Amino acid sequence: MPLCIPYFLFLRMAASRTLSPQIRTKISYTLGSTLLTIPTIFLFTSDTAPNTFRKRFMLLWPWEEQKLINKANECVENVLGSEEIIPENDSRNKLMNHILDRLWKNNKNNFNFKKPTIYLIKNDEMLDGVSYPCSTITLTTCWLRLVDYDEDLLAAILSHEIAHILQNHASEFYGLSFMFKAISQLHEMFNNVLRILPGINNENTWMRPLIYLQKHSQILEREADLLGQEIMAHAGYDPAKAIELWELMCNVTSTQVPDESHHDDGHGVRHSSESSHPSKEQRVKYLTENLINVQKIYDKTITDNNKNFKSFKCDLGLRRLELTIYAIFGIH
Repeated sequence: MPLCIPYFLFLRMAASRTLSPQIRTKISYTLGSTLLTIPTIFLFTSDTAPNTFRKRFMLLWPWEEQKLINKANECVENVLGSEEIIPENDSRNKLMNHILDRLWKNNKNNFNFKKPTIYLIKNDEMLDGVSYPCSTITLTTCWLRLVDYDEDLLAAILSHEIAHILQNHASEFYGLSFMFKAISQLHEMFNNVLRILPGINNENTWMRPLIYLQKHSQILEREADLLGQEIMAHAGYDPAKAIELWELMCNVTSTQVPDESHHDDGHGVRHSSESSHPSKEQRVKYLTENLINVQKIYDKTITDNNKNFKSFKCDLGLRRLELTIYAIFGIH
């Protein structure tokens, strides 16, 4: 704040020479109101993220969050109406719900949240996963084929989406997005005034809300990755599989990953979008560093449950199926 004082004095001198008294009075009232409003907003919107205790701002009022949830429900309905959804009695759907049940049942941090509903979209060409604030997850079958129906790897994917829901990331991001849109409009209004200040121009990165939002989105993704790894450990899934998943993703071509993110409209949080997510190599690095913490949870969970976690009864792995076909028909 002290660094701002010379700029305010400079503005006052410039305004006294170029602006009429009436306009100067209006500007003074506007700046005064702003200086009072901003601390008030910070006071009432400051929050601590559950589970990770990260300091953040939640800018939406409860009724605005409810509107966001309602809009998310509409988005889900649109997806269900436009995509081919795998039936509930399909083995692939049963596998995903088995993993979801196990993750949710053994999660210690799911209070005040209803259990998510998962919809499998039949698409073997595109890797796509979205978690919605209405506690819904959509996932393409391409993920299942990529990991060859490995239960632990699929748990890594689902736990990431569950973490987004538990941390209420969609609401947090949408509030910030709305605020920065307002700041952008104010910047356009005062652009001519700002140009007279030394060191400030249209190329400054802090003038670009999109850049900040993308960086904040990466923070949310990192949080979901690390919390998801912890959720896996509590459910008896090997947290090292989260590292294996992203090592596998390093070999996936970008054409298999959607370019756009659901972050922009706040209706959901997409699993893979390169512009607003950490790089695959970064994810491997910090998940590996976090393994020493969650490995203790995993070992304790396995010991406490006497290794009684039940795996899915059907092996859907394509490699196992291929070996069976080779054995029966003698194909070489």
